[in-house]
Amino acid sequence: MLAELFVRYGYVMVFVAAGVEGDATLLAATFLAHRGYLRLDLVIVAAAVGTIAANQFYFHLARRYGLERIEAMRSHRVYGRVLGWMARYGTQLVAVSRFLYGFRIAVPAAAGAAGMSALRFTLVDTIGSAVWAVTIGLAGYAISQALEFLVADLRRHEWWIAGALLATVLIALARRGRDLTGLRLMKASSAPAPPDERPARLR
Repeated sequence: MLAELFVRYGYVMVFVAAGVEGDATLLAATFLAHRGYLRLDLVIVAAAVGTIAANQFYFHLARRYGLERIEAMRSHRVYGRVLGWMARYGTQLVAVSRFLYGFRIAVPAAAGAAGMSALRFTLVDTIGSAVWAVTIGLAGYAISQALEFLVADLRRHEWWIAGALLATVLIALARRGRDLTGLRLMKASSAPAPPDERPARLR
């Protein structure tokens, strides 16, 4: 049932899910592309655009609240660490953020909270997301081709494999909710931080 929905609304589902859990979503979609149910190029485009859209949301949400609640973010284990990285490797960190599992929401949020310019973030994130989508998309397609040699009569088992991959997506999406903790911290206090405690904006 879930696999059939993925085939019918596949590109929309890739767009939505890739922004939260990209790797598992892209691997599942590229398997279906290899089996002929989706187009690989459209899967890659949908994943890249969905990722960019989600990162824009996290970035601008943090940009709106982050400067006022930066100390709350610093107290969070993940977001506090990323804020430190952002001060030293801002552009590079955004560029590779899609390859940093566990920090994919934290990095755009930290970039927004630290004051990186919207134009700079958008340009770097767009390039990084495109590279990520092509890399993981082609890797997933290659893995699917390898499965064809390893699994006899793959077509008989393809829906079981697709179902397992989609179940992995759902589990990953459920676990990804913990990454939103830092974003909730930005709304935890209505009092702005003192001016001397606010970070310098990243140029």
